[in-house]
Amino acid sequence: MRTFRATRLAELPALLDFVDTACAAAGPDAGFAVRLAVEEVFTNVLAHGYGGEGPVDVTIDADTTRIRVLVEDEAPPFHPGDAPPPDLASDALEREPGGLGWHLVRQLMDEVRHAPRDGRGNTCTLVKRLPVAAPQQE
Repeated sequence: MRTFRATRLAELPALLDFVDTACAAAGPDAGFAVRLAVEEVFTNVLAHGYGGEGPVDVTIDADTTRIRVLVEDEAPPFHPGDAPPPDLASDALEREPGGLGWHLVRQLMDEVRHAPRDGRGNTCTLVKRLPVAAPQQE
């Protein structure tokens, strides 16, 4: 298990390098999905949770069956279910920007759980299941 702490959006490239390294053995498809989901959650925490800067811990635990990511912050409690649903019916060029983040995260990951932390903050758990490798023929 590895943890990366970031406090500013300027640290996003280093965070993404951390994610890439932690997910390298999972293959490019799973790694890309985890990378994009972590980027979305991280930027949302900084922009909407803190309104700028604040501590965000990203912990990744990966094995041959799944990648599990915990994103923990100290921002005011947030409930993703309270976010308005994305407008997927309108023409993309006519929509207001934004509003697709949680939808995207849910599409990319196999499990998405969110819970307020005791006291202050939030924990977002993201799980990407990995395909089972076929047994080798001899």
